[in-house]
Amino acid sequence: MKQSLRLALPPLASLTPDTPIPFALFDRGGSIRRSGTLPASQLATLAPGRRAQAILHPGEAVVTVVDLPPVPARRLDAAVQGRIEPMALEPLGELCVAHGPQAADGTVLAAWVSRRLLLKAWQMLHDAGLKLDAIVPFELALPQGDPAPHAPLELPADDRWRAPLPAWSLARAQWRPAARHSRWRAPLAWAAAALGLWLAGLNLYAVQLRGEARALQVRNEQAVREAFPEIPVIIDPLRQARNQYDMLRAGQGMTAHDDFMPVALDAAQVLSFAAGHVAALHYHDGRLRLELAPGYTPPADEAALTRAAAAQALDVRKDSDAANVWIVERAVTGSPKEAHR
Repeated sequence: MKQSLRLALPPLASLTPDTPIPFALFDRGGSIRRSGTLPASQLATLAPGRRAQAILHPGEAVVTVVDLPPVPARRLDAAVQGRIEPMALEPLGELCVAHGPQAADGTVLAAWVSRRLLLKAWQMLHDAGLKLDAIVPFELALPQGDPAPHAPLELPADDRWRAPLPAWSLARAQWRPAARHSRWRAPLAWAAAALGLWLAGLNLYAVQLRGEARALQVRNEQAVREAFPEIPVIIDPLRQARNQYDMLRAGQGMTAHDDFMPVALDAAQVLSFAAGHVAALHYHDGRLRLELAPGYTPPADEAALTRAAAAQALDVRKDSDAANVWIVERAVTGSPKEAHR
C-alpha cells in the first residue's frame, strides 16, 4: 500500500478552506503515521504530492443496489441512470451518479450526491492542493460488520479508518476540477497561435506589397527613360517627369505631339473618372488609347470634358467602336489652348 491521506469530510454545504478536517496519514505498510484535524491548506502541506481519499459525511450520498438486465459495459451508465431516475428527488442533471460493475446476479451498487455541492467542495480541496483519488460515500467506507454504521469517522483513528475502499467512487474523471490558472492556458495558447499566424500572413502580405511597389517603380523608371532619355539618373520618376515636362512647356510653348509622357500626364488631369479603372494603355504616333474596365462612371457632362481637354491642348473622344475605350491626342493648331497662347 502506498502512502496515502484519508479525509473524513464534514457536510459538504459547510465545507470551507478553513474548516478543520479529520485525517489519517498512512505509510506504505498501511499503518497510521499521524492523525488529527487540519484545514485543507495545511493538509496539503502535510502531505505534499500525495494523493488523498475523501470519505463523505454519513447521509451525504444516497447508496442503493439496483437490479438490471444484462447490458454491455458501454451502456451500463445509461442503464443505471435510467433505473435510479424514478428514485432520485432531483433531476439527474443536478446529481453526480457513480456505480460499480454489474454482478453476476444483475445487481449494481450505485450512489449519487448533489452535483453542485460535490463539485464546489472538490474544487475547493483541489485549489488547496489536495489531489483526490477517490470520493467515497460514508456507507461504502466502513469495515464489514461495523458496530456503528451511522456514526462518522472519529479520532483517534482506529480500524474504521483502515477499511478497504471500493475500486470506484464519485471522483469520476469528467467531473475532475482543473487548476484555475490552467483554465486559461488552452485559450491563451490558441490566441497566441492565431496571433502568430496573423503576423506571418501580415509579413507575407508586406513582402508582396514591397514586390509590387518595386515592380511599379521599375516600370515608372523605364517609362521616364523612354520619354526623357536626356535624364542621366532616375531617382524620383514622377517628379523628374513632371519637372522635365514643365521645362519643355516653358521652353517650347508645348511639347511635341508624339511625346507620350506629357500627353499621359495631361490626360490624367482631364480623365479623372478613369482613375483605378485603366485595363490597358496603348500609345502610338501621338495617340493615347485607354481601355477602361467595365464599372467606371463616365462623365455626366461631355461638353465640360471637351472644354477641360481643350484647356490642356488635348482632343479627347470616346471610341465609336468600343464603349469603354477613350482616345486622347494633342489638339491640332488653332485649338482654344493654342489661341490662348
